[in-house]
Amino acid sequence: GTRGRASMTMRDQRDKSAREIAIEQEWRDRLISSASSEDFERAYDELHSLFLQEQGEGAEIYAHVNPRGQDRARQAIVRKVGTGHSILEVGCGDGTTSRLLAEQGNRVRSIDVSEVALRAAKQHLAGHSLDLQYEHGDGRKLEFADNSFDYVVSEHLVEHLSLDDMRTHLSEVRRVLKPGGCYLISTPSRLWNGRRSVGFHLNVYTLEELCSTVRAAGFRATWMETRFLRRFGHILESDGWLLRAACLWERLLDITRVYRWPQSFRARVLPTVMVCAVKPAA
Repeated sequence: GTRGRASMTMRDQRDKSAREIAIEQEWRDRLISSASSEDFERAYDELHSLFLQEQGEGAEIYAHVNPRGQDRARQAIVRKVGTGHSILEVGCGDGTTSRLLAEQGNRVRSIDVSEVALRAAKQHLAGHSLDLQYEHGDGRKLEFADNSFDYVVSEHLVEHLSLDDMRTHLSEVRRVLKPGGCYLISTPSRLWNGRRSVGFHLNVYTLEELCSTVRAAGFRATWMETRFLRRFGHILESDGWLLRAACLWERLLDITRVYRWPQSFRARVLPTVMVCAVKPAA
């Protein structure tokens, strides 16, 4: 469930150290078999601690990673949410997204299964008066009342869940969202990573597969294409023919095995796997 996102913003998957690979190999089989919250906590504490050791002593390194949240997915989340809303972030990672949302005038609760990640993220609160709370939590069992939030958000989280845990997670998200509320999900494309999950990526998706998964959980799925943000200042959103066209394009890319082509090409041609899952209003 939401065992904390091992902050993929901090390290590209192609640049793993030998120790990081060993940690992932050690934990993967256990995590994919509906492991306990304690297992996820231990696994992701170990991984976050490794990040801190390898990239500098002290959790202050988190504060210097992409400090204004300039990646497209984070920009899209902040733009989509706006201000004056109640938000649950599942998997706080480095804490940047939750801080940006709180600075924008939202009431934010942010959970992670890793105490190491939480301690680092809490540094965002130092010297600030924000409506932001970091708490320990597992996305498979959200400790919040029904209909509590306008938005739930996650970045690079759902690929860390087995498919069974993903179904449980989506059921919990649907429960805590208010009617008409939205779950904003950003995740790497399966076509980028290949068909085979590696390390802590327990189940990866194409845009079409993610939309099908959230629909099966009772949501309406809208595709959010973020590439237009920097150039035109807006997000392309579609649950109609543009989404269907993007899914057909993915199938073509899958058939031609685009994931073996140069990375720069892949980055340009793959649809962004970012979905707004909307809970029915009634």
